Amino acid sequence: MSSLTNNVVVTLLFNDDSTRNITLENVASADLSAVKSKIQAINANANNEYANFYQTFISDDGEPVVKIESAKIVCIEEEVIYSV
Repeated sequence: MSSLTNNVVVTLLFNDDSTRNITLENVASADLSAVKSKIQAINANANNEYANFYQTFISDDGEPVVKIESAKIVCIEEEVIYSV
């Protein structure tokens, strides 16, 4: 029996040049194809559509997030080889 887990790890860049990794766990396989376009939309922030995102995330020194600097999709497949 195997299981597949998809995580998206994004690196946030803050106004003070610090960064922080945020892991979004258990992302549906069907949603993985939209990750890149969603990040581009958040970084563009057209018409201030993602203002809440920019207000929510702050650095340890209180500086606002500037953009999503990078992202990676991590797919973990686990196979049970022995079970009691």
